[in-house]
Amino acid sequence: MIDEVLIVRVININRVLETLIDRESWIEKEKMASLEKFEEHESFFKLNDIKCRSILRVGDPAEEIVGVANEEGANLIAMGHRGRSFLKKILLGSVAEGVVRLSKILVLVVKGGIEIFRTVLYVHYPLESDPPEFLKEIPYERLYIMHVVEPMLPPESTTHLVRERVDEAKKRLEEIAKDLNGEVIVKVGGVAKMIIKTATELRVGCIVLKTRKFTRVTDDVLRYAKKSVLVIKES
Repeated sequence: MIDEVLIVRVININRVLETLIDRESWIEKEKMASLEKFEEHESFFKLNDIKCRSILRVGDPAEEIVGVANEEGANLIAMGHRGRSFLKKILLGSVAEGVVRLSKILVLVVKGGIEIFRTVLYVHYPLESDPPEFLKEIPYERLYIMHVVEPMLPPESTTHLVRERVDEAKKRLEEIAKDLNGEVIVKVGGVAKMIIKTATELRVGCIVLKTRKFTRVTDDVLRYAKKSVLVIKES
């Protein structure tokens, strides 16, 4: 149940710090454009009987977004994403990385679709840990529970060790699947690459990552997966 939605727009001051643009004039133009966007978004939520407020900040996007979330006691940060260009992937990755690094609450990067939680791919790490409690609150129709075993070198002498890890992962994931009514998937390969590939093949709406800190895997999935990504930070 959504109590209230905070619509946050940040005027990225970093874009003009090292240019010859008239800073104050540029900020005023951005504020006017923001007001138009706020009206558009507020209309959507009001039509759906959802309470909302608009908040405009000037500064570093990641810091301001997390700052508002902390001040308002939010329990989820949702970030939209449009476009597939290389530049937009880099910009999205930069802001999302900053938000995930700084935030202590859930971060959802939405990349299209309105039923993103219908089919979910939950990536379970570390293997001996428990799945996040929030997973039980997601109204999914189908849940895949995945673990990726990284290959070992040299492959000719470590095949049996990889096989043992695969068997261990399957056993642990099957225990989790009973409680969550999910389907088990264990892959061998590069972690981020296998997550993205599997999510694409299964046509899931959302990838759920549980992490204690921001990692290269989290960064790569946020940047390059064409699916929505929910990052659950655990202390």
